[in-house]
Amino acid sequence: MITTNQLKKNLIANPSNIDRMLRVLPHFIQQEIDSPQVATPKILKRLEAQLKMVRELKQIRSA
Repeated sequence: MITTNQLKKNLIANPSNIDRMLRVLPHFIQQEIDSPQVATPKILKRLEAQLKMVRELKQIRSA
């Protein structure tokens, strides 16, 4: 899985993917909740951090 910092760098370089990530990350989170695995808490934490970061980037781009 890609780190949050690497994802941020990729999104800054290609801002058209911000909207796509805003659409798919909630589905990834729901998928982890629906089918829990051993690493689910760690994965959920990372996905939630990525979603928060993408939302912040979207706000910055919109301003």
